[in-house]
Amino acid sequence: MSKKSSNQGPDNVTSKYPGLTDKKPVKSISVQRPLDRDRKTVTETNLEPITDDVETPVANKKPRKKPAQSKSKQSNTTPRTAAKPAKTAPEDDIVLELPPSPEHRKARRRKALWIWAGVVATILTAGWAILYFSPILAIEEISHEGLDLVAQSEAEERTASLAGTPLPQVTDGKVTELFAENPAVDHVTLRAEPPHGLVVIVHEHKPIAMSPSGKQYVVFSDEGTELAQIPSQRAQEFDLPVVASASDVTDQEVFDTITAVLGSLPEDLREQVRAASGSSIDSIELELSSGKMVMWGNSEQAEKKAQVLKALLGLDKAEAAQISEYDVSAPDFPVTR
Repeated sequence: MSKKSSNQGPDNVTSKYPGLTDKKPVKSISVQRPLDRDRKTVTETNLEPITDDVETPVANKKPRKKPAQSKSKQSNTTPRTAAKPAKTAPEDDIVLELPPSPEHRKARRRKALWIWAGVVATILTAGWAILYFSPILAIEEISHEGLDLVAQSEAEERTASLAGTPLPQVTDGKVTELFAENPAVDHVTLRAEPPHGLVVIVHEHKPIAMSPSGKQYVVFSDEGTELAQIPSQRAQEFDLPVVASASDVTDQEVFDTITAVLGSLPEDLREQVRAASGSSIDSIELELSSGKMVMWGNSEQAEKKAQVLKALLGLDKAEAAQISEYDVSAPDFPVTR
């Protein structure tokens, strides 16, 4: 028995199987279930080789120190989670665009309108600039309208400098300045007749009276301004009240009062006045075309005096035949003689 047991000792086993001593410790893999049941944590550990030493009592056993693991292995001991690959949309995915809101459509329309307006304005500006400086519309023919107090020869002389000027460069104000020295002209308007025609329309001050001056007549405005001198023959065409007395013309204050009275008369009433005179500013007299006289007085209450005179002139023929003079100098108390 002793021989048999000695033959089966550790030395006999290693001698019989020499390859056992050459084997290195085998690494084993233990699987632990983590708290998350859907994932597994794999921990890699090293096991020490098994020996046939006699087991020591549990009380004498010393706890084995866990071999230090390298940093690389420590990193392997942490739970590994499989990274989910990011989903990438296929190249042929269809992207739907929502229709624009009403505010966006309005903004687009406004933007388009502004763009078109800018384009049109640019084109018009460029076209106008070309016409403004181009000799294509140069003035060659000038005609005049509205000439009563201004002589035709004078108007042609004053506007001769406009020849050769492009039509867009000529304005009403510029041509009015050409007649600034003529008191009869109020203002001037133009009418273009492309490509080379221009019509100058002269607006004159309205004459309300005239006074004899030698073989001519001087025409006056309602402000007493001398507008022009016209031949006697032409003066008859105007049919204006005549300030007959030479003393009325020399006394500027009396003359201004006479013209102010004539200027305050309504058109239909002034047409019936043949002459006007006065020895003072308070004793203005009007001679009607019928030969009857009107004592007007001063220039105050002109509107009321005109209404009273119209009423008196409207009397029936039998009653008016007995009247030779109308006194409206005090319009509240008119008198007929």
